[in-house]
Amino acid sequence: MNEAYCRRAAALLGACHARRPFAPPGAGPRYAPDRPAAVEHIALELRFDFQTHVLFGRCRTVFRAVGSTLHELEMDAGRLAVRAVRSDRGAKLAFTLTGGKLHITLDRPLAAGASSAVIIDYEAREPRQGIYFIGPDSGYPTKPVQVWTQGQDEDAHYWFPCIDYPNAKATTEVVATVPASFFVLSNGALVKTTKNAKAKTVTYHWKMEQPHATYLVSVVAGKFVGHTDILDGLPVSYYVEPQRAADGARSFAKTPRMLRFFNEKIGVTYPYAKYAQIAVRDFIFGGMENTTATTLTDATLHDARAHLDYSSDGLVAHELAHQWFGDLVTCKDWSHAWLNEGFATYCDALFKEHDLGRDEFDYYRLQLEGRYLDEDSRRYRRPIVTNVYAEPIDLFDRHLYEKAACVLHMIRRRLGDEVFWQAVRRYVSDHAFGVVETVDLVRAIEHVSGRNLQPFFDQWVYRGGHPEFRVHYTWDAQREAAVVRVRQVQDTSDGTPVFATPVELLFASGKTSTQVGVHIEDADHTFTIQLPRRPEVFAFDPQGDVLKTVSLEVPEEMLVRQALGLPYVRGRIDAIRALGKAQSAEADQALAGVLASRAFWGVRAEAAAALGASRSTRAFLALRDARDDDHPKVRRAVARALGEFHTDEACAALAPMLRRDASYFVEAEAAHAIGKTRSRKAFALLERALDKPSFNEVIRGGALRGLAELGDERALPLLLAWTAYGKPSPAREAAVEALGKLGHLDRRARRRLVDLLDDKDFYVRRAAIGAVRELRESEAVAVLERLASEDIDGRLKSEAAAAARAILEAAEKPAEVAALREEIERLRETTRSLRDRLERLEAARRG
Repeated sequence: MNEAYCRRAAALLGACHARRPFAPPGAGPRYAPDRPAAVEHIALELRFDFQTHVLFGRCRTVFRAVGSTLHELEMDAGRLAVRAVRSDRGAKLAFTLTGGKLHITLDRPLAAGASSAVIIDYEAREPRQGIYFIGPDSGYPTKPVQVWTQGQDEDAHYWFPCIDYPNAKATTEVVATVPASFFVLSNGALVKTTKNAKAKTVTYHWKMEQPHATYLVSVVAGKFVGHTDILDGLPVSYYVEPQRAADGARSFAKTPRMLRFFNEKIGVTYPYAKYAQIAVRDFIFGGMENTTATTLTDATLHDARAHLDYSSDGLVAHELAHQWFGDLVTCKDWSHAWLNEGFATYCDALFKEHDLGRDEFDYYRLQLEGRYLDEDSRRYRRPIVTNVYAEPIDLFDRHLYEKAACVLHMIRRRLGDEVFWQAVRRYVSDHAFGVVETVDLVRAIEHVSGRNLQPFFDQWVYRGGHPEFRVHYTWDAQREAAVVRVRQVQDTSDGTPVFATPVELLFASGKTSTQVGVHIEDADHTFTIQLPRRPEVFAFDPQGDVLKTVSLEVPEEMLVRQALGLPYVRGRIDAIRALGKAQSAEADQALAGVLASRAFWGVRAEAAAALGASRSTRAFLALRDARDDDHPKVRRAVARALGEFHTDEACAALAPMLRRDASYFVEAEAAHAIGKTRSRKAFALLERALDKPSFNEVIRGGALRGLAELGDERALPLLLAWTAYGKPSPAREAAVEALGKLGHLDRRARRRLVDLLDDKDFYVRRAAIGAVRELRESEAVAVLERLASEDIDGRLKSEAAAAARAILEAAEKPAEVAALREEIERLRETTRSLRDRLERLEAARRG
């Protein structure tokens, strides 16, 4: 393939993933609202009609006038039917409810600093957000009856009237009456339960003594069983459906250990009366850190086979860490939400370091970094802190979670562990039960360390992007010095800075190594390092402490030694990835050696990925020999890499991995990879795999995605069948994604995807948005525009709006889009043809 053609194809492929602005057109700056009234206490009395999906509520709100005399109280109340409002003295109060705002005229002026209370009787009838009624229907007749709330980011006011913003914190209590067989979980301590034998009901009274934000107020009710451990006098509980008791123990067993770890590390003891977790059906997030009462998706509950290579620990640790970062100390407004999510994500990584060791921690950080880099390169670049957005939920992205966690790690490395944790302790203790902005963390660091990190925050938090390094190494024999040229090649025209950052350089010969710290602050800098002898290994940032991309221009033999023997996971993987691009027999041999070694599983998995990218005969043989690796996550990587070989031999190598492996996930990866081989035998294998039940439908999901990769029209009836309402939700989602790849072959498939934009299942609707966007389906635009303006979920609104824009932009340039698609397909076909010819030649040579 000629070089000019490759460059043109690369440009076209890059255009498909051009970075767009983060905020949509018309979005302006957002600020925390004024607070003329400060809420001090919220008391809720709740009853539920589970048949007609109605919440009957009474809300008593104690508030204080701030700044000046108060004549009117304004509260948020979305889609609530307010029946009556009265004062604490029983006087009826006039009110109006318009545009989601409840305006209550006080019966007498309230002087600044004085407190009063209002009592509001209201109903939420067939609510669509804030509170969710779960129960059986024609598609899922065995689904249990449950109700649960979800307040983040600003959905609490859809189930009780409140001031719905994170800077409004109050104590709360909940009194909820439910059928006698039900359990109710809410915030704080359980005051009492009261049974009514005649009515066959039970009333739970929960009270939260410490102030917390309204979005963290929670109620969950249904049939659950619980388990409680006691940690230093603190009840630590979890609740699951009765038939999932064993799965609950498997999923939540490490919670007490996590609590002890965070108590010690943060230096502020868990401040509440209990900690509980409850797993519910159809939850629309992975978990939600409601104060003292975390709600989790029941999809995290897993059986013994899944436990082989699946864990709930990351989710559990993340939500638990939020009890300090987000609940105890809360961002003042959503633009600073990284102080909630970045800390929780990094605490998840820190517990992994504590529980599983440094290698797991370093590899997990690499995965966090990769997710952020993918969003940055394929979607948009933004500062971590920005107040320009359409919906608050738009901020909850890979920048807020993953990049923020990487930034916190850089702060830790810059300060050292002792000072870092002193700063965290100061930050949390100074602002406990209050609200914070980013500057509060900066000041806490400065107070304990004496160091001004404002320049660091200016480039890493208040501006977007990261350094993109090109590192060139040579040895100057005359001066007996290593010469390391470091260039930052990132585009700075969009405001991305040239970064100033310390970096470690490692030089090793035999068992002797030297690490030299340098400070990079220019776009192009050359460092000359005097050494006693010529090094055998050179590594740039060997522990991966700096968030970056790096291209290494290092002699191949040095990369081989770095990949085979460096003591740091991140440095080894940098070398492995560079060798994967080398496309040489020596590189393949080194990668095969890593894969066959006893190295940490993540290093072996990266070697498998690099061999898959090589696609040489030697690479294929090394991967085939590694199918029985003792670590299931390595076998996953091997299966994924074998899918890069588009041959019958690769399909044959994958078939036993699909037929039976100890891990669900290996079988799922094998199914997906079999489709990518495009072998004539693949369809039958994947069709049979659709009969395999598994944890969260992962095997069927792999088979459905494999069918999409196969590109066989015979798959369309299967995919359409698996989108049916009543099929397991994860399998439906996978089938919808697959139709997004094959829908161009069949008009019925495209119509089905448009219909699924209005499906009852959140995850199916989301997958359908992605599928019609990929297909550029013009008939979906009207539905997408309606979803963008009317859907209840901010994530769906944003994604629907973006999909509609993308489809309309493509429609404005049909000739260019058609030419792009044709040229990309020609590139793919040419690549496949060349690979087939090369593999036939190599097979003939072996024969």
